[in-house]
This record gives sequence, structure tokens and C-alpha cells, in this order.
Amino acid sequence: MTETHAMILVTAQEMAELDRRTIEEIGIPGAVLMENAARGALAFFERVIPDLTRRRVVVLAGSGNNAGDGFVIARLLHGKGAWVRVVCLRPAERLRGDALRNYRILEKIGVRPSHWDQNEDFSSQFSLVREADVIIDALLGTGLSSPVQGLYRDIIEAVNALQKPVLAVDLPSGLDASTGKILGAALRATATATFALPKVGQRIGEGDALVGALHVVDIGIPPCVVASAGLQRWWLDEEMCRQWLSPRRAETHKGQAGHVCLLAGSEGKTGAAALASLGAARVGAGLVTLFVPRSLNPILEVKLTEAMTWPIAETPEHSAAAAAESEIVNFLQGKQAFAVGPGISLHPETKSLLLRLIPRAPCPLVLDADALTIVAEAPDTLRAARVPVIVTPHPGEMARLMHCRVADVQADRLKAAQEFSRHHGVVVLLKGHRSIIASPDGRVAVNSSGTPAMASGGMGDVLTGMVAGFLAQGLEPFQAACLSAYIHGKVAENLVQAKTTRGLLASDLLEHIPMVIGTLEAA
Repeated sequence: MTETHAMILVTAQEMAELDRRTIEEIGIPGAVLMENAARGALAFFERVIPDLTRRRVVVLAGSGNNAGDGFVIARLLHGKGAWVRVVCLRPAERLRGDALRNYRILEKIGVRPSHWDQNEDFSSQFSLVREADVIIDALLGTGLSSPVQGLYRDIIEAVNALQKPVLAVDLPSGLDASTGKILGAALRATATATFALPKVGQRIGEGDALVGALHVVDIGIPPCVVASAGLQRWWLDEEMCRQWLSPRRAETHKGQAGHVCLLAGSEGKTGAAALASLGAARVGAGLVTLFVPRSLNPILEVKLTEAMTWPIAETPEHSAAAAAESEIVNFLQGKQAFAVGPGISLHPETKSLLLRLIPRAPCPLVLDADALTIVAEAPDTLRAARVPVIVTPHPGEMARLMHCRVADVQADRLKAAQEFSRHHGVVVLLKGHRSIIASPDGRVAVNSSGTPAMASGGMGDVLTGMVAGFLAQGLEPFQAACLSAYIHGKVAENLVQAKTTRGLLASDLLEHIPMVIGTLEAA
């Protein structure tokens, strides 16, 4: 199994191209796709609201294919004996193709859509929507690219104010399918039935909260069409992660499970070094060695039982000194991963040490925390590395690396991660809600796991160790970053079980990591 079998995320433009190829090259009529979409959406909506056919349902329709999907859903509900009304915000002459065809069918079976007249009173016309039990959103589809204005915006804001169940057809109206941004105004959906493949904008940014329960409807686009499109953007979930893990052979010993080295910790930050070391051990690294400033070694020998420590030269402020360079490089020979950064400080000598270690390191590198702040002053150093490099920034560190504002990073996290990855030739694990993993070869994953309860110090240190631990066991960098991000978040989810959004400690995760790994191995 390869990444191509996992759930692909598409932009609006990519989805439009898949539709076009299915219709024009394969020969499946658009009307068939629309019928499949509507039937699948309604089946999902009936699972969300089991008594849907006994509710008063109003379908809000625009003028594109999204409206056509809504017309078919209205016909199907009518056929089930449901009370259903259709409100069109545009006149019938604005409809084309399959949408117009299904509009005419509605008329012929006695479901006569009403049309909004902007010259009439808004409140009186909105009364039909106000009195509905459930609203089906078929206003605006994936083709939306400019801010919602005028009547559409008024309707969206009025529906949101009702706080009634909204079932979105393909995606909530007003949401940018490619970026997850709200274009002026957007509906808040109780549930969304999206077609063929999930859209990027439904999984990142504001869209993640707007879609409600998300279900992907198979509308009949052949797998060969999707496979030939060369899409490399995935939703990182259990299905994707389990392809990379299988149980170890019975004869496996620690020498075959990889040796992780870490450079972490300084005065006042020994906890970061301990958490990263234990993170590497907990994902299965056979051996872990921590390079630690000499005066701090007694502390970390007490903190760490399974990991080994290696005292190195230190600065007067008890951080790693430049004099440790050759000793570290020599020890790294034959090792499988080297993680640097948690708590190392920004001492000038420590900075110099790191910038000299990056081009000399003989094994794959993971850079985090203080290491990223140091590299931000000379980002071209990353290209001097002779080995694969993974960077694991939070948004603030990403902004420093890119010499921009945090708001710029957060405005388009996917773009930020991809651009930095391509430009510097490194794998980026951009942390935060829906962490982004980007590889220089174009692969991208959006992480599905995590909880707000992870907003506490030390979580990133554990993650750094996990990434290094998987690298040491032979996973390639993109896979190691993906597995670590997913397992890290899933462990936290399992611990809090949606019962709290605060109070979780980084150290709480450590002993539970093997259980999530075991679930993936068993699958």
C-alpha cells in the first residue's frame, strides 16, 4: 500500500478537472454524477437526522451545479413523502445544463420552486426559511472565488442567526474550497456531504470548524482518473499511517532498532532534553544517547533511566560549547538520527556549534525549538546539509524562518510549509491545529489528530524525539514526520477523550505512545 491509497485532499480547480475528465474522457454524463451526488448526500443527511423526512425541509438554491444537486435532493425527499420547499435566489433563466434539467423535473412533479424578489420585503420572503426545521444549503459550490456580497450574504447571515440544522451540499456556502478561508460570509453547517474527495478547505483554516460532520460521497469518478492526476496531498489518518508500521520480527534486537542521538538542554531547560529523549525511546528506537553540557549531566542521569548521556564541553552559562563539535561528529558516525534544539539556548557559542554541525552531520537531522531560531538567522545553512533534514516549527518559529509575520503563516499554513520545504530542501512539520507535513518532492499531509489540551509546554519536545526515533528505525523523513504527528495527537485524544480542553502534560503522553503504535501495527 502506498500514500496514493489514502484519502486525497483536492483544491477546487483539481476537483473541477476530475469532473471534466470523467465527463469528457470517460463518458459518464454530468447528470449521472449529479444524481449519484444527491442520492449519496441524502443518505448521509438521513443518518445525521434520522427523522428528516418528517421535518419541514427548505432547500436554498443558487444558480450553479450546487443548485442542481439541491434540486435532485428536493425531488428525492418529495418522493419519500417529505414536506420540502425550494427557494431559489436567482431566476430560472440563470440556470444551465444539468441544474436547469433538474429544475424542470421539479416543476413537472409538482414541487414549484419559489424565486427571491429583491424588490420585495426580505423578512416576509425569509419567513419560509425561518419556519423550516432543517435547511439544506445548495447556494454556492466549490467554484466560489470572490467574497460573498448582497443577497447571498444577507441570506447566509440570516440563516446562521436561526441556529437551526444546516445540511451543506458539497461544502458550506461562502467557504473557499481550496484555502479554508471564509469569503465574506459562510454558513455554519451541522453536517456536510462532499463529493468524490474531501476539499483542502474543509480540513484547514476556518473551514475545519464550519463543515460540521463531514462525509465523502462516491459519485462515480473512476479511480483511474484520480490516480492519473498525480495528486500528492493527503488527509493524515489511521488508514494512511498504518501502511508504514507492521509488527517487528520475533528476533529483533536493540541494535537493529536504530540509535538516536540528541543535543538538547541547557541550564533551566533539562526537562526539554528529557522529554525529547523519552519520545525517541517510546516510539521504539533501540538506543538513545543525549549530548548534555557537562555540569548538567548529573541532573539528566537522574531524570533518564533508559537513555544514555554523554557529557560535552559547555559554556560558562551551561549550554553546549563550540569545543564539543568534533566529539559530537565523531560519535555520530554509524548512528541513524540526530535531533537538535530542545532547550539548547541561544548562547553565541551554541549558535556557532549548531551552524557548524548541520553541514557535518553524517545522519538525518531533526531541528526544533532553539535550533530553528538559530537557523532563522542563516536559513541557507539548511542546504549545506549532506543528509535529510526535518524541521518542526510552531507558527512563531515558522515566521522567523520565513522572515514574515505569524499572521502571514497562519493565513495559509499549507502554502507556508510547502514553499519553505521546496526552497530549502527539507521536510517541514508545521505544528498547530491540523499540523502540516510537507516534503520537497511535493508530498503534503494534513494531520487529523490532536486536541486543544495539547497547548502546554514540552509537547513539541516529545514530538521531536518521536520523529528522530522513527527516522532511526529506517522510515524515510516524510513518513517519520507524518507518523509522529498523527500518533502524538492521537495519544492526546485518547487521554482526554473530549472531556477536557486543558490540563494535559507532555509527560502524560509518553507511556501511552506504544498503545497507539500497537493499534496501527494490528491494523
